[in-house]
Amino acid sequence: MKKTDVLIIGGSATGFVAAMTAKSNYPDKNVTIIRKEEKVMIPCGIHYIFSTVGDSNYNILPDEGLIKLGIDIIVDEVINVDIKAKKCNTKNGEELIYDKLIIGTGSIPAVPEWLKGTDLENFKINLNK
Repeated sequence: MKKTDVLIIGGSATGFVAAMTAKSNYPDKNVTIIRKEEKVMIPCGIHYIFSTVGDSNYNILPDEGLIKLGIDIIVDEVINVDIKAKKCNTKNGEELIYDKLIIGTGSIPAVPEWLKGTDLENFKINLNK
C-alpha cells in the first residue's frame, strides 16, 4: 500500500500541469501520477501542421521535469476509486491511499453521478454532441 498527499489519475495535459502546479506550490507534499501509457504525447497538433517534429517520438511530454520536482509516476490503470475511504486500486494490484484526488483522464466530457450540483439549473452539459 502506498500513501500520497495528492493523487492524479491521468498523465496527459491535465495531469501533467496539475502535478507540476501541486508540487510547485506545496513542495513538501507527495504528488503521484497514475497513467496508462509509458510515453504521453503532447496533446497539440500544431507541430504536425507545421511539420516541425518529423516523428512522433519527438512529441512526447518530458518526464524529467516531473521527476526533478519529486513527482512519482506510476504506469498502470486505475480500476477502482473509493472516494469515502480515499483510496484506489490499480490493474496491477497496487493500492494507493490519498488525501487529495485529481481526475484528469481525457477530453470526453462525463459527469460522475456522485458529483453534487449537476442537478442545478445553470449546470447544463450535453454529452450527445
